[in-house]
Order: sequence, then C-alpha cells, then structure tokens
Amino acid sequence: MNLIYKTASDMLLPVKSRLSKRKHRKKYTRDELPLRSELFNSDQMKEHGKNLADLHQLTGKKTTERLLERLHENEEVLIETTRQLTAVVKENNPIAPAEEWLLDNFYLIEENVRTAKRHLSRGFSRGLPWLASGPSAGLPRAYDIAQEIISHGDGRVDLENLVSFVTAYQSVSCLKLGELWAIPIMLRLALIENLRRIGTRIMADVADRARANYWADQMVDVAARDPKSLVLTIADMARSDPPLLSSFVAEFARRLQGKSPALALPLSWIEQRLSESHLTIEQMIQAGNQQLAADQASVSNSIGSLRFLTTMDWREFVETMSVVEKVLREDPSDVYIRMDFATRDHYRHVVEKIAKNSQLFERDVAELAIGMAREAVSAKTGDERMTHVGFYLTDKGLPELEKRARMRLSLSETVTRAFGRVPLLLYLGSIILITLLLSGYLLIMVRESGLPSWVMLPAAAVLVLGASSLGVSLTNWLATLFTRPQPLPRMDFSMEIPPEASTLVVIPTMLSDVQSAEDLLEALEIRFLTNRANNLHFGLLTDFCDAPHEKMPEDDEILRLAEKGIKELHEKYRGVKGGTFYLFHRPRLWNAEEGIWMGYERKRGKLADLNMFLRDGVKDRFSKIVGATELLSNIKYVITLDTDTQLPRDAAEKFIGTMAHPLNHPLFDESKKIVCAGYGILQPRLTESLSGARQTRYSRLWGDQTGIDPYTRMVSDVYQDIFGEGSYVGKGIYDVDAFEKALHNRLPENRILSHDLIEGCHARSGLISDVELFEEYPASYQVDVKRRHRWIRGDWQIAGWIRSRVPVLGGSYQVNAISKLSQWKIFDNLRRSLVPAALTIMMIAGWTMLPQTWLWTLLVACILFIPSASALTLDLFRKPGDVLLRDHMAYMLRQTGRRILQIVFTVACLPYEACYSLDAMMRTLWRMLISHKRLLEWNPFHNNIHHARNGLAESCRTMWISPLLSTAVFAYLIWSARPGALCAAFPVLVLWFLSPAIAWWVSRPAVKEGITLKDEQIVFLRKAARRTWAFFETFVTAGDNWLPPDNYQEYPGAVIAHRTSPTNIGLSLLANLTACDFHYITPGEFVRRTDNTLDTMGKMDRFRGHFYNWYDT
Repeated sequence: MNLIYKTASDMLLPVKSRLSKRKHRKKYTRDELPLRSELFNSDQMKEHGKNLADLHQLTGKKTTERLLERLHENEEVLIETTRQLTAVVKENNPIAPAEEWLLDNFYLIEENVRTAKRHLSRGFSRGLPWLASGPSAGLPRAYDIAQEIISHGDGRVDLENLVSFVTAYQSVSCLKLGELWAIPIMLRLALIENLRRIGTRIMADVADRARANYWADQMVDVAARDPKSLVLTIADMARSDPPLLSSFVAEFARRLQGKSPALALPLSWIEQRLSESHLTIEQMIQAGNQQLAADQASVSNSIGSLRFLTTMDWREFVETMSVVEKVLREDPSDVYIRMDFATRDHYRHVVEKIAKNSQLFERDVAELAIGMAREAVSAKTGDERMTHVGFYLTDKGLPELEKRARMRLSLSETVTRAFGRVPLLLYLGSIILITLLLSGYLLIMVRESGLPSWVMLPAAAVLVLGASSLGVSLTNWLATLFTRPQPLPRMDFSMEIPPEASTLVVIPTMLSDVQSAEDLLEALEIRFLTNRANNLHFGLLTDFCDAPHEKMPEDDEILRLAEKGIKELHEKYRGVKGGTFYLFHRPRLWNAEEGIWMGYERKRGKLADLNMFLRDGVKDRFSKIVGATELLSNIKYVITLDTDTQLPRDAAEKFIGTMAHPLNHPLFDESKKIVCAGYGILQPRLTESLSGARQTRYSRLWGDQTGIDPYTRMVSDVYQDIFGEGSYVGKGIYDVDAFEKALHNRLPENRILSHDLIEGCHARSGLISDVELFEEYPASYQVDVKRRHRWIRGDWQIAGWIRSRVPVLGGSYQVNAISKLSQWKIFDNLRRSLVPAALTIMMIAGWTMLPQTWLWTLLVACILFIPSASALTLDLFRKPGDVLLRDHMAYMLRQTGRRILQIVFTVACLPYEACYSLDAMMRTLWRMLISHKRLLEWNPFHNNIHHARNGLAESCRTMWISPLLSTAVFAYLIWSARPGALCAAFPVLVLWFLSPAIAWWVSRPAVKEGITLKDEQIVFLRKAARRTWAFFETFVTAGDNWLPPDNYQEYPGAVIAHRTSPTNIGLSLLANLTACDFHYITPGEFVRRTDNTLDTMGKMDRFRGHFYNWYDT
C-alpha cells in the first residue's frame, strides 16, 4: 500500500503550519470528549427536562461573550480536519466512516456555521438569561438546554424529543420568548461543538495512523532487505514512544498481520507493551472498532440534526412552546388566532419589551393585556377595537398597559414619546427652521451685495423655495433616523378569503383598439393565476378613448372582443377557486368644458360609478356589464390597479388581510364626513418592473428606485412612520363603504385631474410597506416629463384644498374637512413644482449679479446632493447581516456613482424642468381662472410610450430653453467681463447646452456589449457543452421516467442518484433545446424527449400547483 506521507512529521506538517499562524497554538487532542451521555428515551427526556429546570440557577451578571469566539475556533478546527481528510483521500487511502460522513457533508456544516454567525451577532446572548452555577456557568441557559438535548440523544435532534423536553422544562420554569427563538441557534452551536470535538479526535487518529503507517513501512522494508536488523528498527520505534492507542495499534496490526513471519516480532513488542496495561491487540482493535462505530453514529446524528434545523419551521415551534402565545390566544375578540404570523410575532415582541423594562414576567404582561381587553368587553364600549388585545399592545391602549405594568421608559423613549404627541408641529417646525436659517443667511448676502431694495422680496421667495428643498430632505432623513417603521397588523387569509372580505380587483383602463383589449385580457388572466382565491374576483373597468363623436366605427368590434374574452375566461376557469371575471364598460358622454366625448370624470368617475353599482345597484352609468353581478353585492373591498401594474403572487390576500384587521378598520367622523382613524385606503409599495427597469440608460439611471417614483416617493414612508398615514397614488385597496361615504357627491366636476391624493386625504390612506406592486418605469426622459407635467397640473388643480373652504359638487363651497397634514401634502407638491425654477434663478442670479459666484453653484449642488448623501450614509451603516462587507461596499460604490450621475443629469435638465413645471402651473391657472376648459386633459401612460418620439431633433425641439439660456448667460458673462463667474458657471452652462443631446442619449435603448471569444475558448466551450449534453443524453431515459437524476457518482463505484428536483428538470429541458440548437440532436428527437418529460411532469404530485423540491425518479 502506498504511504500517505514519508514520515510522521510530514503527516503533521500541514497541521503545524496552520496552528503556527494562530496567536495561541493549540494541540489537537482527545481531551474534549464528544457530547455523549446516557441515551434517554422520550419519557426519560421529559424527566430530565424537569430535573434540569430545578437545577438551573440564573444570574443577572453577564460575563464576556464566549459563544461567538468558540464558534470561530470550531470553524477553524473543522476546516483543518476537512483539509487533512481531503489529503488522505487524494492519496487513495481509506478513511473511517465518521470521517467520510464529515467530509461528504462539510458543505452542510459550513452552511450552518454561516447561519450561526449571521444570527449570533455580538451581544446576542447578553439579552438571554445566564446560568449562575454548574458546568455551563456564565453561559446562556438556552445553550445548556441545547447541549443536554444533544448529549442525551447522541447528537440526534428531532421535533418530538425537542418539544417534549422543552415542554417538561417549562412545566417547572418558563423560558422567555428570546430563549425560544435562540434554541435553533444554540442547537447549531452545540452540534458544531460536538462535531469539533469529534474532529479533534479524528485529527489525532489521522496522526496516529500516519505514525503507524510510517513504522509499518519501515518494518516491511527492513524485513524484506535485512530481517536481522528488524530489532534495531523496533528499538527506534520504541525510542519514539508511539501512542499505543486503538487507532495506532489497529492500523499497525492491519499493516503487519499475515505478512512475513519476521513481522511477528514488532507485533509481539506491541503485545508486550499492551500487556503492561492488561490489554491485548485484539482488545484494542475491538475498542477501536467500537469507537469508530460510536463516532460514526455521533457524526451521522449530528449531520442529520443540522439538516433538521435547516428544514424545521421554527415559527411553529416557538408559537407552540411560548406561554405568551398561549395567553394571547385567549383574546376575547378571537382576532389574534386569525392573524398572520408576522402580526402575532409583533404583538409578542411588544410583550417582551414591556416585561424587559418592568418587574413583570412576560406571561404577566400578556395576561394584563388580555385582562384589559376583557374589561372592554364587559364595559360594552361599542368600539370593537378595544376588545382586541392588539389595541393595548400596538394601538392607543398601549400607554395604559405600560402604566399598569409600571414600565420604565428610557430617556430616549421618553423624548420620542413627547415629540410623538405633536408630530406635525415638530415636523413642520424642523422644515421651517432649516429653511429660514439657510434662506435668511443667503438673503443677508444678497442685501449686502448692493442690489435695489425692490429685489429683496422676489429674492426672498426664490431663496425660501430653494432652501425648502434642503429643509424637507434633511427633516425626512432625520425622521428616518429617529422613527421605527411600524408594520400594519394583518389577518391571515393565506388559506381562504372569507365571504365578509369579498374583494373585486379592477383595472380602470381605456379600450383604444383591438390589440389593447387583447393585452388587457391576457394581463387580467395573469393577475388571476397569481392570486387565485375564493371570494376574489377580477374585472376590467373600461372607457373608450376620447373622440369627437359618441360612437366611433371601431367601438363595437373592440367591445365585442372584450366581452367575448371575459366570457371565455369565465368558462375556462369555471369551477376553479375564484374564477369569476367581469367587464364594466361606460359609454362616452359629452363634456362641454373639454369639447369632446369622453368617459365621465375619467378614472375617478369610473371608480365612483363602480362604487354606486356595488352599493346601490345603479347600472345606468354602464353601457355593458358582463359577469355574475349577483355576487357583487357582497363586495367589501376593491383593489384598483393601473394597466401596467403587476400584481405579484398572493399580494391580494395580503392587501385584504391588512384591510380586514380590526385595528385598520376605518372610523368615520360624522361631523366632518371623513375617515378620522383606521384606513379607508391602503397603498402598497411600488417598484419598477424587471421588464422595464433595464430598457434604456434612463430607466437604468432612475428606474431602480425602491418604492414610489421620485415625485412622491421620498416622503411616503416618512408620513406613515411619523403620522401613521401615507399618500395614495392610485394603486391599492379601499373599503367600498368608507370610500363612498367620504367621497360620494363631494368633489366638483371637471376639476379633479389628480384624484388620488385628495381621495386619500378624505378616506385616510395608509402604507403597506411590506407588500409590493410592480409597474413600468418610463424608458425615455420625454415620456417621464409628460407624466410629471400631468401630475403638476393635477396638483395645482387641487391647490384650493389648502384653504379653509373648498368647492363641492354642484358649485357650492363648504368647510374644508381634511387634516392639516393633508393640507401640507398638497402644499408640498406645489412647492416641489417650483423648486427647479428657484434653483435655476439662484444660479443665474449668482453668476450675473452677485459676488462669490462659486458659492451659488456649490449651494445648488449641495441642495441636490445632500439628500442623496444622507441616504447613502444611512445605507452604508445598515449593512444586511447576510451580506459580505466587500459586497456591501461594492454595492455602495455603485450606488454612489449612480447618485452622482443622477445629480449631473438633474443639473443638466434644470432649466427645462423649470420651464415645463412653470408651463404646467400657468396652464392650470389659466384654465381654472379664465378659460375653464381642458382641466381633465390627460393622455394614458401607455399611449405616451407608444407615441413617444425620442430622436435628437425632437429632443432639441422640446428642450430648446436649455441651450438658449446657456448661450444667453454665456454671452452676458463674456460681455460683462466676469471671468470668475464664467469659471463657476462654465461646467453648468456646458451641461445646459448639451442637455437635449444628453436626454436623447440616455433615452436610447441600452446596448449590451458583445464578447469576442478566441478560437481556443470556442473549442473549450464546445467540448464542455458536448460533455454536458452527454450527461442528459445518457441518464435521462425511460428508466427514470425521462427525468434527470440528481447526480452520477463515478468514484469509488458507479452510483446514480435516482432523485430529481424542479431545478434539475428545468435544466434538462433547456439542455434539450440547446442540444437541438447545437445540432447534437434532430428537431424530432428534441420534440420526443421534451414531450416525454412534460408528460411525466403532468402526472407528478404538486402543492397548490407548485412542484415539490424532490421526487424519486
């Protein structure tokens, strides 16, 4: 047999070199025994759990964190063990079964080490109860529990033993919520510790076997060459004092027994040495075999337990074991047990926090909250929310609960609560303070420059507008630092939406042509397929496009196609869960103010007419209704989406579950006729779709913003976090009764273009930050400009709602009922539309009239950059725990570069932004005050996309103001001989002059860079492709039902893993297609193989339409 190493020293060299790099050199020994005690059955485990609880004594003193350091040490040992075993295998030498288990499953160990590191941050265990005495003194109680479970199960952890042990333990001493959540991490740590201890034994055994092999080789060599010298070799071995342990003796005996008679002499010497300890070689071999078997059992059990920990649903375990959960389930309103996990977990965390800062145990706090809910039931307050335990944990009842629990508030918490009593005053006060300080300082500079006094008033207005941008941005940034997002509570409708929460998903849209109707029907079907549920219905809410006549020649064909498509969908999914489709189509009506035939009040009118139909059965606003209308009287909620909005899988049930929670139910103020608490509307987070995010350089630059577009996104989360309400942008879910009660016959006709914000102000909108909708982002700058131009017109058309009296339907006026916060939202939109003009004027005035010309350029740059810099700073220090530092830093560098490019682009387009913003404002004021025409002028977003002209000439035609202004300012600076101003202005003037070309260039489709391969690279890839196809060609056969086996083991013996996964199947189908493309197989063979696989897939069991992770082939 070949030698592993020439000498024992050579064998140990890698270990020595590894250990020499460590600060404290450690020797791998057998001193630390595996976690292996007497094996207990289920009853014994229960008894041991009770006994252990009696023995545990807790201490309030916390010592140094040791678990994380030990985890790092364990990882080093296991890595080194694996390296040594790999070296042994490479030399074709046998390894023990335990060693093989360790080597084959090291990837799983690494994964669990990474998981433990991710969750076991520094200070993690300091929030847990620690033991005061015993072998685990100074360690968390949960870690000792984990060690005991593993020790008395020989590394085996299963749900039954775990539950029985923890249940028995808690019958004597209750575990905290944090301890229950820590159990999986502590079990991982204990299992890794166990594997480390076995790993050190393995390292020692490997070294012993290497010594045995070395001396056995010496003996065999000498016996063959000069048997008389064998005594000298034995003497050399005796002087080296070999370890006469089972690993050495067994390997040495295996190598020499049955060889030549001369080799009996060294075995006799070993036998003699062992006899001094009353042992024999046979006994040592037997003991070694027993140890190998025990180690194999321990390693295999530990590996199996790590797999169990990875696949276990710990949420269910925690809820089953938690005494707090048992108490909260006694909620007298029966709402708690029907909530989703995240909401229940949030409630439990509140209990945990109160207990941590009071003298009560967690169970006591939970019982106190339940008691308060029962008091509300007895008092018959009439407010259903007060009978729910959540009212006292997350709502207005929380202060009273904290008072009864005598909770101690920290200084920061006290200050935060104090500020929380006057949030709007603090928020607006901060904005005003920053704005006045900056604008006041700049106004003093302007006054000292010697300009006429009449200039001061317009200068003050411009400076206040410019400074307000920085004031709002900094205030929002500070708000994100000092406020914590509070998730909205949610019911769990994942299994079924109850009849009392029946919901209609509608897409208010336009039937413009046959193709658009077909696209709408296809998109509606996709939304249904991703959100199938009982009591969830889908429909199109349509108008024809504006036209000079009431009926156009193509109308009937388009409507027939839409009607036919809805009926076909209904038939196609008849009997399927959900499967109810509708078409609500309105006729054109003559609008004298617009001078055109159009749908009444556009999208706002569509939804208003739908609400009237759902509640009062009024059908006369619709010319065609298709679908089972008898089901619609039970509709509680409506989800409204735009044409391009994607509804992700199961998003609808999350919308409905959030809306249906009692704490979110809208409360109506009968005097003001608005929703004053709860929510009539819930708005999700909006993100650009993947299909549109990378179309052009423009969408790449701006399109991967998380949340709502830049015009309204920035403050939405801030509003929700500080004030408990968000800004509605037209996509979300609303309560039909609350919406209709707050807005029925309230808003004037031919006035409201941007209806979303004003509707949210009356019906009260909330933000669901953990649910996303996806929509297209404009691919070109001009398309985005047209969209923003319409938004600005809409904002100015509702400017009257910042006054004390507002217009209503019929032409009369009434007292403005919306809140001051809502009025601020409207005012803030008006302010933002004027900021580009203010910044442009600041720079031009600074260059042409004021001293310190560089200051004004830098000032505008800072106003634009500081919000981005503050956001980047916040992101920099919020590294996700599962992301490597280098990856996070690389991401931050990319984001920084992207933000800088955004600012450069914004500066380049600033004059044009100012121009179209002022144009939108002036058009609106003219139409509102003078002409009273075209206030509802609107072009659908998809029409803007289809009819957009993105050529360079078109860009120059629309953005003429920028190069013209650049040229004029440049000429004036040359004429007025202001070289300092010219230097300060020149970079910006160049950007302005080139802005049409820049806007055209970024709006062009993104071009993918091609890759040119060398001949040898092509040959290499072709060979790799052919070898890859050989696997599928050989193993995807009828014997495996045309499914690909997971793997094929070539060494040491040929073994096929007859199991597969959806990933494997997908790769196999792609391999078929690629093989056909590469002409490895004929098209007929491709069809045959693919059809066989698809036929098998059609017979495979699935869960809710989804394939399982693994199948036997």
